Amino acid sequence: MKELIKLDKFEDECLKEKQITKAPGAIKIKTETDKNNKVKLLLSNSDYFLKGAENVLETSTPSLVFIAGFYAMEHRSNALIAENGFDIKEHKCSEIFLSKLGFKDLAKQLSNAETQRRNHYNMNLDETGNKRAKEFFDKIVKPFVEEIDRLIEE
Repeated sequence: MKELIKLDKFEDECLKEKQITKAPGAIKIKTETDKNNKVKLLLSNSDYFLKGAENVLETSTPSLVFIAGFYAMEHRSNALIAENGFDIKEHKCSEIFLSKLGFKDLAKQLSNAETQRRNHYNMNLDETGNKRAKEFFDKIVKPFVEEIDRLIEE
């Protein structure tokens, strides 16, 4: 009987359609202190994911670079957006805001990296190999992070 109760909860929570009200994808940062703290946190998190992406290249699980690399890019772009007074809560809002700032190429790069990250959830990760992972890191992740750093410093 206990198993039946769990299944009923599963059906209610997972198999039935729901109407969902979503919170905003971005919120305005209210104070200069909050802005500075958010930028610092996002840059620190980006550095963490960037280092993680670099570290996994030399392991038996190089495909993790697509996940960590994307998050390094996203956190870095969100730091730039925070510098402009907004706290991003949803992936697509990062891309939209980068475009509105006039950085359409960066928005497209972020979108492409997210697509690659998602694609790696649906494939045999052992087939990805070090070459594709290293190329993603060297040609997409690192240049993106460096460009965002340049923009933040301006």
